[in-house]
Amino acid sequence: SSNGSRPVTGEMAGLSKKRAEAEVLRLREEIRRHDHLYYAESNPEIPDADYDGLMKRLVELERLHGLETPDSPSRRVGGEVAEGFRPFAHKAPMMSIDNALNKGETLGFDGRIRRFLETEEEIEYLAQPKFDGVSASLTYRGGILETAATRGDGQTGEDVTENVKTVRSVPLALRGEPVPRLVEVRGEVVFPLGEFAKLNKELEKLNKRLQKENAVLEKESKKPKPMRTLFKNPRNAASGSLRQLDPSVTARRPLRFYAWGVGECEGADFEDELRIYRALRDWGFLVEENVADCRNILEAADYAAKLEKRRDELDYELDGAVVKVKSVRLQRALGNTARHPRWSIAVKFSPRQASTRVTGITVQVGRTGHLTPVAELEPAELSGIEIRRASLHTEDIAREKDVRVGDTVVVQRAGDVIPEVVEVIGSDGEREKSPFAMPPACPECDEKVVKEGSYHVCPNSSCPARTRGRITLFASRNAFDIRGLGGKKAERLIREGFLRDVTDIFGLKDRREELEKLEGFAEKSVENLLDEIERSKSVTFERLINSLSVRHVGTKTAQTLSREFKTPQALMGATLEQLVSIEGIGDEVAGSVLGFFGGAGGETVRKLLDSGVAVKEESGPLGENPQVAGKTFVLTGTLSAPRGTVEREIVGIGGKVSKAVSAKTDYLVSGEKPGGSKLEKARELEIPVLDEEELRELMR
Repeated sequence: SSNGSRPVTGEMAGLSKKRAEAEVLRLREEIRRHDHLYYAESNPEIPDADYDGLMKRLVELERLHGLETPDSPSRRVGGEVAEGFRPFAHKAPMMSIDNALNKGETLGFDGRIRRFLETEEEIEYLAQPKFDGVSASLTYRGGILETAATRGDGQTGEDVTENVKTVRSVPLALRGEPVPRLVEVRGEVVFPLGEFAKLNKELEKLNKRLQKENAVLEKESKKPKPMRTLFKNPRNAASGSLRQLDPSVTARRPLRFYAWGVGECEGADFEDELRIYRALRDWGFLVEENVADCRNILEAADYAAKLEKRRDELDYELDGAVVKVKSVRLQRALGNTARHPRWSIAVKFSPRQASTRVTGITVQVGRTGHLTPVAELEPAELSGIEIRRASLHTEDIAREKDVRVGDTVVVQRAGDVIPEVVEVIGSDGEREKSPFAMPPACPECDEKVVKEGSYHVCPNSSCPARTRGRITLFASRNAFDIRGLGGKKAERLIREGFLRDVTDIFGLKDRREELEKLEGFAEKSVENLLDEIERSKSVTFERLINSLSVRHVGTKTAQTLSREFKTPQALMGATLEQLVSIEGIGDEVAGSVLGFFGGAGGETVRKLLDSGVAVKEESGPLGENPQVAGKTFVLTGTLSAPRGTVEREIVGIGGKVSKAVSAKTDYLVSGEKPGGSKLEKARELEIPVLDEEELRELMR
């Protein structure tokens, strides 16, 4: 019987251990079967209430008789809350895939493969949708789910095992016989589009109710209830749901896991990608059935073109099609470059575009004082995101595109992320007569705006917008990492007079009682904020520099300055000659650094140190390497790891990294598709050129 709604206490507590074990095994098998029918085959046999009854009975039986096991379906309700996510090293790297932006590049991929294999014969491919979700790797040992991890940087991800166990389309134990001794199943965690839209609508309704309730609470001088934040897009919803420290939160989200491949595998061998797909399905995974077994690259390109036209029919977000060499034997022969498999490519779809109407053009002021025109739009949906604003970048660009209020424009997400106006395609009768012009005064503080090249800048360092930007950067992850002091809270504290500069942050502890009187600042939230501020006082020199909003100084330059000067005192005493002698520091950056620390910026640093900020040393993980220490490296081309990661590894063992090849360069490191000018310059100066393997050997 599938009816699990029998009593869950007396009758079950009275069962013998043997009968309880038999009942638990029966319930687990039945629940697994219903999970597979519902999530993998979309063919449920019983109503939700009956399923809930089965699960409730299983949970109670396991609890009463001490029969809990890691592979039980009961684990899907969520385990203990984690303190954080442990790093997880993938047994086989989860490499990124090279891109093809059009049919010509897709055909070029096939040509490279045939040249590499020295064959004129057509290559067979498997083509499949490229999910826009969160890549994950699930390790099964003896058929039982052992660990689950995010992709991370491809080498190391985050252990999210307890959360993944709550995803109903993930089998906790592989079905069928035989199963591999060990297998890493690769796939994508996605948030279904229908569920995503439904969830945001429910949150909107909830916020409307909360607004009404808060209006009543405000009249009664009671603390308002917090509003709910809507999800930005399905991918962010999937990522945020998967990375919850409390697995029970993940369990309440309708995530799906689509399996699309295997990594490390012991005890099973596959001839081709189609066999892998069939094995994944037989093991109990949800797989995308909309794949194509292609006789040649033309069929694969045709599949990608047709899939792009159908992308809006699918219940998940996708941004392209993945084309893989079908034969596993040929995949092994082709191997990998330093960063990508040679046997696979992602045929990218064109950026999402939509047309909408410009209702206004506003100007926002950044932390450096730069003014940016922004088009205010009638809501338009792109890739699951509601777009209401799009950057026009500068006055020159806004005039070149001739964007005016009343225009109908095409907007797109640049790189499928940042909204921007592409072009004007029409206008209504209410179109503004004059082209856009930047205001002569700052819209935030009314200071006269100055022109610097293509940019308009507010010169007032005390401008509220600049203060807000500086404080937001100061509290960000690459600086002091003060959680709880985001943009809205910082803006409120600025408006209420608590923060006029970053140095005021460390004086908030002396104004605790005043803070607790602010609406929305409950005693516990104030306590948490002050604890975060106190914790942040120990900071590396690199993060301190990065937090100060020094013009022309980003994270890379902050790293260079911290490595060269070691302490704030040494940097504040630096001369122009010292600064320009450093590789990568030019006259403009040096002048900006001297001006900052010689003026109000130097006073800011002294106040921070007086308030208890302690600069800690950040040594490299391996100690100094005599083969690398003091040597200057320039990187070019694509490497197997993100360039920033490689740079930090070099700096961590005493090396230096520069952007340009010069007489001071000791080595040029060349990855895939290197820049020709850097290679030519290195040869001209007789500088040794290393591939990535040679760099790793030198670092060892």
